[in-house]
Amino acid sequence: MNIEIKDSDPVYTIGIVAKKFNVSVHTLRLYESEGLIIPFKTETNRRFYSNNDIRRIQCIREMLENQKLNFAGIKWALSMIPCWKLLPCTEKDRKSCDAYTETTMPCWSVPHKAEKCQKLDCRECHVYQNFSNCNNFKEYLKANWK
Repeated sequence: MNIEIKDSDPVYTIGIVAKKFNVSVHTLRLYESEGLIIPFKTETNRRFYSNNDIRRIQCIREMLENQKLNFAGIKWALSMIPCWKLLPCTEKDRKSCDAYTETTMPCWSVPHKAEKCQKLDCRECHVYQNFSNCNNFKEYLKANWK
């Protein structure tokens, strides 16, 4: 029997992910509290991670270790993802959404979202899913920077 696992399916426990990156469980919880990742949580608050989450953590580790960014720098970089273009949002949506003007956190961490995003699960959002890999972000910016 073959089971297809999608990149967004939460399959790895927090302990497995911590071992994979040679970091503590506390470190992964810190990434979560800083708004950098959104792990899947069960009803009993057990955290599970998907392949997309693994790529996002690799990206975070790259920015911390090799690019020497701190959390503020990483959040600033992630805040530059133009979610309003990717979803796409109307002018009215943009005016009522802090993610449009916020530069200190990614859109999935912004508390006041446009009506369009209020009903969405950020973990399942196109923006969060497609920008789990650092290269996707860079390629998008290259293609759309004018």
